[in-house]
This record gives sequence, structure tokens and C-alpha cells, in this order.
Amino acid sequence: MAWDGSPGSRPPDAVLVVRHLDPSLAPLLPTLTALVAQTGSPLSHLAVLARELGLATVTGAADAVRGFPPGTPLLVDGGTGEVTELGGRP
Repeated sequence: MAWDGSPGSRPPDAVLVVRHLDPSLAPLLPTLTALVAQTGSPLSHLAVLARELGLATVTGAADAVRGFPPGTPLLVDGGTGEVTELGGRP
């Protein structure tokens, strides 16, 4: 499920969807299912950390924050860079 990082609204299978990769997000990585960012590079520090933890990570996902609001079921393929919405939104 897409999650914007808001406290108290985190789903158990959280896919963090953000505008920018920020190092302050690093403590969240071990508890995520995947990471999607609108901007950034796959070589950025946070993206590298996420992959080291085995998280599917996609950067450069245009309009991801608006396109995948919190609660949207997502499938993230870090190999191809594809983010797919699964089923309907809540």
C-alpha cells in the first residue's frame, strides 16, 4: 500500500511514496516493503541503502505522489523501474 510517511497512518505493507529521496528517511527503510520517489537517482545514498536492505526501489517515477495517494495498492519492480497500481483505490 502506498504510504506518504505520515505518522499514525502506516499500513503493514507500506510502500513509501515521496517527492524527494531524503537521508532523514533512512530509519524507515527496514520496515518498508518498497520505496518510490518522483526524483532522485538510483545511485543516491538512500536508494543504495534501500536496495542493500532488499527493498524494491524506483526513482524518477513521474507524478508518483499524486498518482499513488496513500492507501493505493502497489506492485513495485525495482529491476524494471515499473510501479503498477493493483486493483481499485480504497
